Order: sequence, then C-alpha cells, then structure tokens
Amino acid sequence: MENTTAQRAHTFALISEDLRSEADALAAEQAPRRFAVLALDYAEQDGVILAWGLCFGDGRVVLTGETAPIRGTFGSLDSALRLFRHGEDTTYVTWVDPEPDPTPAA
Repeated sequence: MENTTAQRAHTFALISEDLRSEADALAAEQAPRRFAVLALDYAEQDGVILAWGLCFGDGRVVLTGETAPIRGTFGSLDSALRLFRHGEDTTYVTWVDPEPDPTPAA
C-alpha cells in the first residue's frame, strides 16, 4: 500500500547570502528597544538611572535594576513604571534606541 497523503519534504540551502540578509533584516526589525528609567530631582538638579529596560514589539517590557532592586517582565511599559511611582518622585523614561511604534504588530 502506498501513502499518498504525506508530502515530500523540500530541502533548502539554509546558508546563502540571501537567507542571511533576510534573517539580519528580520532581527533588526524585531529587536527590542532599549530604554532607561531615571529618577529626577529638580530641586537638586540631579538624576539617577533606576533601571534599564527592553521593550518588545508586542509591548512586553523586561526591566533590570541599576540602582533599584528590580528585575522582572511586565505586560507594558506603563505597568512596569508603576513600581517607581510613589510620593512626589519624578520618573522619566529615555529611549536609547528609537522609541517603538505605539501600535503593536498584529
């Protein structure tokens, strides 16, 4: 009996300049954007980096503390920043990489 439902697998040359170029473009397009969360003290004219972050295309954020004891993954930048909002402290986000598009890719 012959199996007529299975499709034959095609072999592709996985290492070609075109594929590498395409993979490099995909990585650049999908790369998370880096940012820093800073605490600003306007009275003292000073600031300090609280944490470094990565923002992914779907809006997820990963934070690693610099001077704040924090490490975690959050559903959004806004939810991550809630950790730093208390009293009259002023936090500020500065983008190291270009700020991501506010509308996540579908």
